[in-house]
Amino acid sequence: MAEPATVEVKKNTREVVRVQPTTYNGIDLVDVRVWTVPAVPGGESKPTRKGLTLQPATWTEVLRAVQAFLGSGSDTPEEALDTEDDPFGGDV
Repeated sequence: MAEPATVEVKKNTREVVRVQPTTYNGIDLVDVRVWTVPAVPGGESKPTRKGLTLQPATWTEVLRAVQAFLGSGSDTPEEALDTEDDPFGGDV
């Protein structure tokens, strides 16, 4: 199975949030970390200490908590949100 691609979300003009799969001691993890954007074209991006690396099941719980704080983005009551589906949907 091919590894999922890295996703970057622009944080500001100097930083991006990079979400990528990783493995440590044989344990599959998802790393969400702030990376610097190179000041010079062709420069190298570097990770900062700002981020979290957690197992997918833990990210599922964290995402549910964040969703509860942010709401569903619609008029749907929080109780009606589907909390049974795993947002990662399988292997990471």
